[in-house]
Amino acid sequence: MLDQVVLDWNGQGVLRDLSQLTATVWWKNLDRFESVLGDDAVTLGVQSSRNVCNLAVSHFQGVDGVTARKPSTLELSHQGRVLHISKARSRTRGWDPHLINWAESEVRMVSAEANSKAYMPAKGTLFETYGPLPGQPNDPALLKHLHLLWQGFDDGSTRSWVGFPRLGNSPWYAVALLGDNPGRGATRLDPTNGPLPVGPGDFDALGEPPLSLARRTDKIERDGRSRPAGA
Repeated sequence: MLDQVVLDWNGQGVLRDLSQLTATVWWKNLDRFESVLGDDAVTLGVQSSRNVCNLAVSHFQGVDGVTARKPSTLELSHQGRVLHISKARSRTRGWDPHLINWAESEVRMVSAEANSKAYMPAKGTLFETYGPLPGQPNDPALLKHLHLLWQGFDDGSTRSWVGFPRLGNSPWYAVALLGDNPGRGATRLDPTNGPLPVGPGDFDALGEPPLSLARRTDKIERDGRSRPAGA
């Protein structure tokens, strides 16, 4: 089902535009990062998150079928679902999106809770053989909350995932890797020009990527300026 939602949301390039927007914001903020002026991982992360939020609202203004607003964080509505977005703190390429903690944000926690109340699959439970209990919601179409999670790396590139958040042992009902963006040289968004043209996508490759956990993130020196260990 998530594959179809990704296809539907990219009917107007929504997910792709968001992914490219995070890429552009990230490498530009890396370029202007100055530790001698007091910049650190926190300022870099907060700056990038706020830039993405503000630019996304401008970018999707007037786009048919898409509503973007920022009551406290970015809230994007499309085709009966609501999407929120957040940046992963880790900047290691082996970071696992299943390490996300919705409790760190009230907005994200509410979304995960709403999905968990709307959909209670029998698979993997004692009721799998017998099916759901009478009145138990068991239709994944009832999942109305999506989350786009993105990660920025020290070379200016980014990676993003999208999925249905939930409560429980796993933070996702399903999560798909949208892909990696090289950042520099990628298509830039102009918030005044509306959505980007929609190109063909390879959605057969959607799914959870093979990931391994890294123990630490090394600091990187570039252009004489130090980079923080995390964001």
